[in-house]
Amino acid sequence: MCWILSSLLFIGWCAFGVSSIAIPSIDALAEGINVEKRQLTSVPENSFPVKSAFVGTAGHWAKFFFSTDNGKLYMGTWTNTAPSLAYGYEELLPAGSVKANTPIASTMWDLNVSVGSGLGWTHADKRARVYYLDSNDIIQELIYGGGTAGWSAGTIGALNIVTSGTSGMSAISFKLNSAESVSVYYAESSGAVKETTWTASGTPQWTTVTVVSSASAAYALSPITFVNTNTWSAAAPSIRGFYGRANTIRDVAWDTTWSTGNVAQSFIDSTGSTNGGYSFSASAWKVDVGTPIVHLFWCGDGAAAGTLGTVYRAPYNITAKTLGASTAISFTQAPHSFIVTGAGTNVATPPNGNHLFAWGNSTGTPVFWHYRLNGDSAQLALH
Repeated sequence: MCWILSSLLFIGWCAFGVSSIAIPSIDALAEGINVEKRQLTSVPENSFPVKSAFVGTAGHWAKFFFSTDNGKLYMGTWTNTAPSLAYGYEELLPAGSVKANTPIASTMWDLNVSVGSGLGWTHADKRARVYYLDSNDIIQELIYGGGTAGWSAGTIGALNIVTSGTSGMSAISFKLNSAESVSVYYAESSGAVKETTWTASGTPQWTTVTVVSSASAAYALSPITFVNTNTWSAAAPSIRGFYGRANTIRDVAWDTTWSTGNVAQSFIDSTGSTNGGYSFSASAWKVDVGTPIVHLFWCGDGAAAGTLGTVYRAPYNITAKTLGASTAISFTQAPHSFIVTGAGTNVATPPNGNHLFAWGNSTGTPVFWHYRLNGDSAQLALH
């Protein structure tokens, strides 16, 4: 977790103890990934919940990522294609690549475009990153180069970052000093929340800082969710993040330095299902087209966080760093205990561009659902 390598942000980081490692260019190190290019309408393996998603082009398409019980990594695609919604699945990594049911993070941006998420997925200037854990809980990376470049292996694995393996992981992208930058958020085994950032400025390198110390550690099953509330091409990012500690959702913020927010949403620190703890997720929209809006979503835990299986959302004030009153989402089709959200950054008229991927298993048979916050819903062909 780190922002930048510019002197502007370096000052704020120094208080957290920065370490860095220089990495040769991605072109020099990236290996080609042996990807099966089959476009599937369903996935034959048993799937774990969707762990990450992003939304593009004014909310008209979305990509979502999940793993299977044999260690494959899949990318799902939703396209708002009349007269019906279209779904497809692509195997990104073969069996044995991903540790079962561990966190996945992703982020996307457009080069040479002032408004984010505006280009189509196959455009030459589209970029994306996906982060996952290997069998040793080490963070690995896939890079999407746009156009015909497709996917290739990234360089973060060279850092040998070992995570807790059960806490969440999140990623954001931004532009700094005219260079692409990506930050990845995760928890170490101590519970400390870290930020590791790559920037294309100068010699590409990764830099790591501590965002939340082990004294305020994330609990073992805590989701970790961060959003950039500035447009991608802004002079610097403005970040808001959420993690769980001591039966409570907490928040942190970055503008010129890291600070602690004021959120204290009750949330039980225990396993909510066979696939991890009760989850929460944040999304941001109108980032490119007006005043940014951030909402925090969570699954009711049967206690202070709300009715078991119900999904709640509340607005987050990015200035005061406070959470508003929560409301239950009434249109969900089944009880859920795991959710991930995403929103198009150039969506001006929510909720059509806001997406919720949810998982639940209240009957012994897992169900996977995709919702748009206008009430549209579809059950995914996953099991």
